[in-house]
Amino acid sequence: MTRALILLLAVSVGAGVLFVRGCSGAVPELVSARMRGTVVEAVVRNRGGGEGAIQVDFRLRPRAGGAPLLHSEKATLRPHETVRIEARVDGARGDEQVDVELDYPPR
Repeated sequence: MTRALILLLAVSVGAGVLFVRGCSGAVPELVSARMRGTVVEAVVRNRGGGEGAIQVDFRLRPRAGGAPLLHSEKATLRPHETVRIEARVDGARGDEQVDVELDYPPR
């Protein structure tokens, strides 16, 4: 009897872990980022089976030095979807180094 209860508890915990993991929302992964003139572009893939809103923070660093330009965008990812997120950044020249940070859930 005790063995059956322990086995039932173990199966229940395992099923709960798998359920939460599968329904936990988006798992964003940066595929690429680049500048096209004054437009910054990021390609983001959802590695997870859930969906959700993400925040994409762009930091553009001028190659000649100086203060970086910051810009944020929000997007929604569906399960296993790959999306392209583009934004026009005022003050960008087009030769900046692009750093991207992804946040799920968005701040």
